[in-house]
Amino acid sequence: MGPDSRSISHQIDDLARRTGAPGSLVEQIRAIFQRRGVPLDHDALPYLEILEETFCRAALLEQDNASAREAFDRHEENSRRFADSCLELYGQLRSMEDFLNGVERYSAEEGKRRRRQARERAAARRKAAEDPGRPFFVILTPSDPE
Repeated sequence: MGPDSRSISHQIDDLARRTGAPGSLVEQIRAIFQRRGVPLDHDALPYLEILEETFCRAALLEQDNASAREAFDRHEENSRRFADSCLELYGQLRSMEDFLNGVERYSAEEGKRRRRQARERAAARRKAAEDPGRPFFVILTPSDPE
């Protein structure tokens, strides 16, 4: 037969089950009673309030810990996305710099052709920007090399 439902041992087990307390906490609480020489089969009534408070606080701490872990995970994900965006922007700036550094090497005809293509791409971007169905946030990508 199990421990008396009024015993300290039963109350510890019941509170642990209701609050989802880890086994390590249950063992620590049992050890406190044993170190003090209080048998676990004694009536729990004198200790019930402090036992309930201890298990409830442990449950709240676990919930807070879980919330903090979730927030930290979201922060890490946002940081990774920000870093990816920065790398993408850096790549776009490098492409632009490479393009601008290479403009002087083209022949006059090639320069005219490239300027015309750039004007056409700019006109297409302006037209796309006027589209009411366009997304609010757009990440620009560098043009395909010619």
